[in-house]
Amino acid sequence: MSLTKDTHLPSDEELTVPQEIVLSTPWLKSVAPYMAKHCEKEANEFMLRRKESEDPRAVLKEGAALTACGVNFLQSLKRSCLPQTQKLAECVDQGSAKLYMSKCHDDQKELDACVEANLNLTRPKLGYFSKLHVYDSATPAPEVKLRDYKTEAAKVLNELPAEYHLRKDYRKYNDWRYNITES
Repeated sequence: MSLTKDTHLPSDEELTVPQEIVLSTPWLKSVAPYMAKHCEKEANEFMLRRKESEDPRAVLKEGAALTACGVNFLQSLKRSCLPQTQKLAECVDQGSAKLYMSKCHDDQKELDACVEANLNLTRPKLGYFSKLHVYDSATPAPEVKLRDYKTEAAKVLNELPAEYHLRKDYRKYNDWRYNITES
């Protein structure tokens, strides 16, 4: 998308959310499956609107709602399961140089039990987010705008003055390809 002087850019107030999610990689790896499952509806709505509009400015409200859902989930996780989350994040951080979770299954089971007991949320099975899910949105799909480029080009050409110089030395597409006999 190219920007011109007529392009409306959002202001700082429109781009600002009350609180950003700032987590280190071990903490994010520890809580990501739960947070993704908890905020699945908001994430689906955001991604659907983002793909349909093809303009990030149009989905600022959905993005702010997704961020707010993530912040609310992390606050509730902090209130109910902070020690287990810290233990798992430290295990991920110190378990391997590549932050693998393979050495942390016992800590992960403790966090799973705590989240299920306190937040009524089960860890999604492996591959859950890779599977196809159908999402029905409450908001209608945007109207598809198809442009008639031939009509637009004909209009521009008709508006040119009669003495306007048009190139006559163009070649067909196949003539632009490299020909070994010409070299």
